[in-house]
Amino acid sequence: MELSDRFRAFARGLFWITTAAIAGMLLLVVFVAVMPDMAKTAFVENAPKTLNVLTEPSIGTVYALLASGCVAMVLQVFVLWNMRALFGIYAQGFALSARCGTHIARIGAGAIAIPFGWIFYDVMSSYLLTRNNPVGEGQISLGISGSSLGLMVGGGMLLLVGAAMMEAAKQAEENRSFV
Repeated sequence: MELSDRFRAFARGLFWITTAAIAGMLLLVVFVAVMPDMAKTAFVENAPKTLNVLTEPSIGTVYALLASGCVAMVLQVFVLWNMRALFGIYAQGFALSARCGTHIARIGAGAIAIPFGWIFYDVMSSYLLTRNNPVGEGQISLGISGSSLGLMVGGGMLLLVGAAMMEAAKQAEENRSFV
């Protein structure tokens, strides 16, 4: 199936937007690694309001927070990378192919996994930010939101759509070989 020039131009724009998003996320990690003192305030200010942070986090805690946050970030970069690849295929004018199906399925799998990365970060950050509180004042928080559940369901749908597209492309190729 050949795509219109307008659709291909839109896909090129999305390709560059996802490229910039990936670069921005990686630059953020470098920034935190290079300037942990500035990041320390951001980690405390962005902690859940119900979290009782009584002591200032150490530089080691900032790096531990960064490492635990990178789990979710790696999953997000995985999804963005596959979106970028899919937009690149669309920009070339191809829409219905096994390659598209593969990337759609990977995006779906990543979307299912991302909320688990968020949960891991929430647990780790609550522990890390309150572990130096006085005895009995430490906290662990665990929660899942409706948007996380929605992302997982949407990811499941994309996983199935991608698998169906890969199967359809395989069947179409088999049909072409008989003709």
